[in-house]
Amino acid sequence: MEAQPNVITPEVVAQSLSFAGYMDLVRHAVAQEKTTGLEQSAFLAQLTQNCLAIMERTYQTPLQPDLVELVQSITTPQIWLVLTEGWCGDAAIHVPVLAAIAEQAEHISLRTILRTEQPAVMEAYLTNGGKSIPKLIALHADTLQPLGTWGPRPQVLQEYVLELKQKELPLPEFIQKSLQYSEEDNGKSLQAELLHLLPHWIRNSQLSHGQSS
Repeated sequence: MEAQPNVITPEVVAQSLSFAGYMDLVRHAVAQEKTTGLEQSAFLAQLTQNCLAIMERTYQTPLQPDLVELVQSITTPQIWLVLTEGWCGDAAIHVPVLAAIAEQAEHISLRTILRTEQPAVMEAYLTNGGKSIPKLIALHADTLQPLGTWGPRPQVLQEYVLELKQKELPLPEFIQKSLQYSEEDNGKSLQAELLHLLPHWIRNSQLSHGQSS
């Protein structure tokens, strides 16, 4: 059976934004009373305004020293490509933390792409058949081979959200409760999962580097 071609091409990476560029994009959208990407509505615009305030808070989330030490030990360059949108509460909670972690590491470059503008990438990285974001795809920086993924939220938060969905709450109440739970977690579960995942990604990057050299 032939291997499927990698949907993440140099062209996709070239179209991506840094975290600072993504924040500027969200701020511009809010100033225009819009959201990011190709899907626009007054509801999404309002969510985006709320999410901008969340992102500016969560970017200040305290980082765990052992995780900082681990990312600083990485020697084979990685790209952390994140599928996101400005209206997404889970992205507002977690993407700034991912960006702050990446900024601690000389050999990690975090880049963002929009779900609505990169449908082929989104289709390749579904969660239980759904287009859930944020979705982090760790890549070998030279070959763009995938090393691993994370998202759309830590497992403990995912289980809470699934419980909430069973209650069939009105959408605004569902969003408010899930965001409150995530903000109270304060990035702890995300960082714990990355501590578990990163050694695998590092090992995969070394294997990928060996195959390409």
